Amino acid sequence: MQILSAQWIVPIAAPIIAEGSLVVGNERILDIGKRKDILARYPGLPERSYDSVIMPGLINAHIHLELAHLNCIAPANKESSFTDWISQVISMRESWMGNRYEIVAAFTSLLCDQYASGVALVADIGNEMYPELYDQPQEDWPEVYRMLEFLAPSHKALLAAEEKIANLADRYPICVHAAYSTASRALLSAKLRSRRLGQVLSIHAAESADELDFLQNGSGKFRDFLEKRKSWDGVFTFDEQGFAGTVVYFDHLGILDDQTLLVHAIHVSEYELKLVTERRAHICLCPGSNRFLAVGKAPVKKMLALGLLPALGTDSPASNKDIDLWREMQVLSFEHPDVPHESILAMATLGGAYALHRDNDYGSLTPGRCAKILHVSSIALQGCRDMRQIMEILVTDGRPSKISWITADS
Repeated sequence: MQILSAQWIVPIAAPIIAEGSLVVGNERILDIGKRKDILARYPGLPERSYDSVIMPGLINAHIHLELAHLNCIAPANKESSFTDWISQVISMRESWMGNRYEIVAAFTSLLCDQYASGVALVADIGNEMYPELYDQPQEDWPEVYRMLEFLAPSHKALLAAEEKIANLADRYPICVHAAYSTASRALLSAKLRSRRLGQVLSIHAAESADELDFLQNGSGKFRDFLEKRKSWDGVFTFDEQGFAGTVVYFDHLGILDDQTLLVHAIHVSEYELKLVTERRAHICLCPGSNRFLAVGKAPVKKMLALGLLPALGTDSPASNKDIDLWREMQVLSFEHPDVPHESILAMATLGGAYALHRDNDYGSLTPGRCAKILHVSSIALQGCRDMRQIMEILVTDGRPSKISWITADS
């Protein structure tokens, strides 16, 4: 056992503690409080002191590691559409002349940077099996929760996806891409599998306004996109009935529950947000990616008003030039200045832990949680005099100049 003390302890699930301390032992947090109280309760324990801030590690709740090498796509402009970007990604993947070792090197570098930036856990979405992302741990990587993604835009693709899922070992979590790329039968069967295994099911939801046209009458840019790809063959069944929104559609299928993670959730109504709340589903926001693709801004304040705490994600280098969760907080704060800084920092930590059902380990400095503890410092943080300043700097200043993991021997 030992005591870790700092000018400021930022527990996330409780108020900031000035001149605070943690007691850690057996890789778990055992106690937390004012330094003078901790020293009185644990006389004789060795103590290590830090400047600035001790806080929990960040959680990146949405990333596509296998796209780490596709970092040369230009941001959206007035002439381009969301489906144009999808076409670029598909074309680049199909025409790429490199080998798998270069892909592994790209996501290895990205994971190392994520860990160096203070990310303890990432939720990764990918279409291919990479043993490197399952055979963990790596000392300089965050923990990776890897979900194998399935698409089923045609009857042929649906049958192939069902066969692959049926033969997949239970230890591999899966996810589905989106409402416009995955037939309802595949959505439902994937959810039933994930529910049976107690695994989180991630799905892109309401990222583009064009998704609404598709769900309402099977028309618009997504219909055109599928037809050009020769993937429109009647596998989608909602074109006759129509749905008012993506969340309404998912609720109709019965796939919303506390292990469903809706990524992006930009074009959602207040009624849909109430459905998310009632079904205890989770949301992951990706403000940097949304800005890159010019698809809009999520109704963050409405989410918070309903008691939702979204997670934060970076998405991939194909849709975000800065894969940095500190920048995601910056962007979110800039675009939503009326959202409290403490709520944004909670999204980058506790929100991700809740969404991935890992709040018993990550997300807050609370007794019983994993002692995966972050020390951050900068000239600005060293000069802080109150809790309001601490929160403002952590959220709006970007990546601190000094970030380190506190380990038993550091």
